[in-house]
Amino acid sequence: MRFVYADIKTNWFALDDKIRFLIVGLANTGVRYLIFAFLTFFFTALHYQFSLFLSWMLSSFTAFLAYKILVFETEGNHLKEYLKSILTWTISYILNAFLLELLVSYLGLNVLAAQALALTVITVNNYLLFKHFAFKKEKVSVWKKWLSVFK
Repeated sequence: MRFVYADIKTNWFALDDKIRFLIVGLANTGVRYLIFAFLTFFFTALHYQFSLFLSWMLSSFTAFLAYKILVFETEGNHLKEYLKSILTWTISYILNAFLLELLVSYLGLNVLAAQALALTVITVNNYLLFKHFAFKKEKVSVWKKWLSVFK
């Protein structure tokens, strides 16, 4: 069993981080979209902004862990990375809410179709913010690498 896990882990991390982000992001987005659809049905489509807010809140912690562990492979800095992730999601949420309002109120799209379209823009935005901000890996200088030889 250990060999199978090691092979899966090796193959998974052999994938480019963009591919891993898309796979994990699709799973997270799918969960978030299902929560959004359920809440929209429950609260009616008239309160879609409330449904959007709740769906982001409910899915944020599991998404954080998935990105941290399965995509960007960072260790430590849990609180710092989580706070940066919340800031990333805040920016994404504002962009999502703006796009959703634009697509529904001004272009007349169906709420669920508009959200599906908005999520494509959000995915690109999220990858860039997570990679270069929330889970940014510290670059090790040549000097530190050289000194590490003597440890």
